[in-house]
This record gives sequence, structure tokens and C-alpha cells, in this order.
Amino acid sequence: MTGNSWRDLVTLASCLNGHIPKEANWDGIVALANRSLTITSLAGAVKEANPHLPEDLSNYLSMIYRRNTDRNCRLKAQLGEAAASLNEIGIEPIVLKGTAILASAVPEALGARLLTDLDILVRPQDMREASNALCRQGYEVALSSGEGSWPGNTEYHLPVVLIRPTDVGSIDLQCRPKGPASFGDAEWLYGDSCVVDIGGGRVRVPTAFAQIILFILHDQFQDGDYWRGLLDLRHLLDIATLARASSVDWNGLRALFASGYERNAVETQIVTAAALLGLDRTAIRGVGSTARIQFARRRLQLGCDYLRAPLTLLTLISEVAHYRSWDRFGGEPYPSKRRELVRKARELRRNFRAKPPGKL
Repeated sequence: MTGNSWRDLVTLASCLNGHIPKEANWDGIVALANRSLTITSLAGAVKEANPHLPEDLSNYLSMIYRRNTDRNCRLKAQLGEAAASLNEIGIEPIVLKGTAILASAVPEALGARLLTDLDILVRPQDMREASNALCRQGYEVALSSGEGSWPGNTEYHLPVVLIRPTDVGSIDLQCRPKGPASFGDAEWLYGDSCVVDIGGGRVRVPTAFAQIILFILHDQFQDGDYWRGLLDLRHLLDIATLARASSVDWNGLRALFASGYERNAVETQIVTAAALLGLDRTAIRGVGSTARIQFARRRLQLGCDYLRAPLTLLTLISEVAHYRSWDRFGGEPYPSKRRELVRKARELRRNFRAKPPGKL
């Protein structure tokens, strides 16, 4: 990224919001859209706004959108088939993140969102049967940590990743959102979702409010973006789009998270989405100074990867009072002190790992 990284990001965010500048550095915009995995969203925004663009750029974005539409059609059919197989054994799965957006997308907007996999959640006690049902459909388990892989809880599993050679994406089967322990029981999602028919199967799609919570849980807690000062533009765009489609009680959302580290992480994400994508002003009313400092850190760190490690260390030190709930498992401990120490060390190391694709 260039020395004008924040300005470049603001320009791309403006395009994603449908405000296409008459003159722009399209090479830089497209490069940043590719890095942030928002190139299909950019193509969709351009398609909607229909601005006058250079012919080669217009053709490129049209091709991207068309190909992603075809891919998402296949993913949606795959989701319907998977849902039907789970419905047959009495399981009604919840779709998460981009998969929820895919399940709700109108046909003319099907190519706007890039998905890397299908995220499906079932109740903990249904994990084994759900995995077996999908395996009977030709899937193979590519990754599984087995029963009891969630700290201190023998029912919970880390996600099971299932693949099938004929599909364009894998299935990420889960039974618990990662993040604060208060969100550990998946029943809150079953109570805050509605049934949608898709391709012969039934899934539950969370409400806009619940989806925004899930995006925050994924980025700030599971991926540790709060610690590392990273941002996921694709998910920030999802949050802004969901917020525009539904009246969001931002004060109520923040109140669901404990004061201190948890709320600071949530407010940082809200401030970032508001700055880049124009959330309603009520979204940032009452936001604390820590979140504003962390937002400034994100701006400073863009394009300066050498700052990430020292600023991550400073953030960890600033939140040391809340160290018990630092990790993606909400601070739930292992019964064994040795295993608990190993886990804490592993979780700390995760905050200094390489930046994954799509993160800025």
C-alpha cells in the first residue's frame, strides 16, 4: 500500500458506497479492492451506479461480477443441498456471515459478495450427526479438532471443515461463535433468526442485528483484529449495509459486551465502519476514548506493517486488567493448569502471526 493508504482506502470505501468519483486512480482502487477481497462488491457498486469508466476497466469489472455470480449460484445450490441433508435428520442449521448474505440475496445482486466458504452453525449435540450427514453426501473432513476441543467444555468442537471435489467452496461447520463467553450458547442465534427456504432445504438466517454482532465477534475476537490493528473492509461493508436495511440499537448492541476490553473492541469496529462507510451518527454516540485511539492506530498502521507488532504489544499492555477474557474462547479455562498455560501462550502468539488475506 502507498503512503496515502488511508486516502486510498477512503476512496475505495466511497466507491463501495456507490459514490463513484469522476476522476480516480483506478489502478490503485482496483489493486486495493483485490487485496481487501471487495473487488466483486466494487463491481456491483459500479454496475449499480453505471458511471462512465474506461472501456477496459468496465469490461474487467463486468467479467468479475459475472464470474462471481456464477460461482455464488453454485454455492447457493450447494448450501441448499447441504441444508436439505441436515433437515432430513431433524437439524435446522443457522447460516453465518457471508453465507447469511448469500441466502438472503436477491438474484440481481447475487454477484456482489465474495465468499470463501459456507459457514454453517448447528447445536453442539448435533455436530457429529451433522458431519456424518454431510459425509454421506460425498464430503470429506479436511480439518477437525474433535470433541472436547473447546476449553473446559466436552460438548464443544472447533469448526469441522468439509470439502468435496466437485464444489467451489468448503463447508465450515460450527457449533459456537468464538468470542466472549456470554455468546457461547448458540440458542440466542436460534431465537434471533428466521427460517428461509433455499434450494429444497431450510436454513435459519439471523436478523440484521444478530448478523452485525457475528461480524464483530469474528473480526475483533476470533481473528484478533482489535489486538493487531487490522480491519476487514469486506465485513465492515456488510455491517454498514445491514445497518442501512434495519434500524440498529447501537447502545443496546454495545451493552451486550462487558465494559473494558470487550466493549472497546466492539466500539473500535463501529467507529471504523462509521468513518469509512457512513453509519448513522447515533452509532458512535457515547463511544469511549479507547476506541477512538484504536481507530487512530488503525489509520496510522495502514501501509506500515512494521508498526503492527509494537502497537499490538502496547494494546495488550493497555488491556492487561482484562487478561482473563483476552482470547477467542472468552476466557473459558481448561481444567489442567498445564494445558491452560499452553493455550494462553498459543493465543498470545496468534496476535503476532502474519496478516491473512483480505485484512488491511
